[in-house]
Amino acid sequence: MTHTKTIIFDYDGTLLTNDQTTISEKTKSILRELKTRNNLIILATGRPLSHCKYLLKENLVDYIVSANGSLVSSNNGILFSRVISLTNVGLFHDFCVKYNIPSTFYKTDILTNGIINTDIKDGLREAMNINAEQLNIITTDNFNNVYLMCAFTTNEIDQHLKQNFPNLYLSRWHTHIISLLEVEVTKTTGILKILEYHNIPTSQCIAVGDGGNDIDMLKMAGYGVAVGTNESLVTVADIVIDSVEQQFISLIEKW
Repeated sequence: MTHTKTIIFDYDGTLLTNDQTTISEKTKSILRELKTRNNLIILATGRPLSHCKYLLKENLVDYIVSANGSLVSSNNGILFSRVISLTNVGLFHDFCVKYNIPSTFYKTDILTNGIINTDIKDGLREAMNINAEQLNIITTDNFNNVYLMCAFTTNEIDQHLKQNFPNLYLSRWHTHIISLLEVEVTKTTGILKILEYHNIPTSQCIAVGDGGNDIDMLKMAGYGVAVGTNESLVTVADIVIDSVEQQFISLIEKW
């Protein structure tokens, strides 16, 4: 099937706003409208798959790029994944426990090491509106199929992490959060796997996001839409809007 356009949406702050746990009915109606126009719809998020899988089940999106690019899923299964080795998961887990650093492990859900302080409370609340104290705790027999690991700490510990994990790729994307992977993976990594599978050029893509981890996908796309006032994102966008709910369909009409 030849699609009219490929439209890539960020989740938090773009489709999901305020204190919502799922997207609004208004936003759902926009996604349905876009699909009736034969657009391929991709959700690209830093969240684990379980938090937004309902969008696949309700046929509102065609693909979900989760764990910030490390897992690409559709209703037909997994198209792409980048799994962290059991050895590295174990070493990182033990390091964080030793130095009393809160950490998370992204499988299809998000698990913690059980250490709770203000860094993980504030980081998860600000980034994804998640209550850290309600998450399940990872165990040694559950180190398989981890796609992303995060440490919750201010940047004073970054050099210590780099020294202890010289073979891992570290990326700080939040005041309280630094991610660790075996190779550099971003939302664009997962998106490009989908485009390659469908033989779609990046010039036929519209990317919509609101945060710093959306910069690369807006740069990649033929047309970039920034939601809100993030200065670094606005700089690379073709247009800036206040809200997907209020303005996106009118933009599609113009295109």
